[in-house]
Amino acid sequence: MTLTRAKYAVTLAAAALGATVFVAAPASAADSHDWKRNCSDDTTYEADVDDHKATTKKKNDGDCQGLAYVRIKVGGEWLAWSDGSSGTATKRSPVYVIEASQHKDCDCSTRNLHTLYP
Repeated sequence: MTLTRAKYAVTLAAAALGATVFVAAPASAADSHDWKRNCSDDTTYEADVDDHKATTKKKNDGDCQGLAYVRIKVGGEWLAWSDGSSGTATKRSPVYVIEASQHKDCDCSTRNLHTLYP
């Protein structure tokens, strides 16, 4: 009978330790992506998303004109595009988890649209 209790205690302790390992893992890993917009001197755009923030950033490494754009999907709906007049466009969802994000540069002819998931 004592041996059975010992096995039960060891099993319970192992399960508790296993649960602790999963709880200690990060809540979400961010997804990121970068691409080059084709100009005479290509410009790099960088996109990132996590559970509550999506960002598209235009780097100053080329000569492309225009803005960076981002929008997020929350509650099954795509929200409006935001543009980054400062070179960075950001959308936040402080309460609801972002389901997906879309990022683009301003070159509509090449349709540089990138969809990311947190």
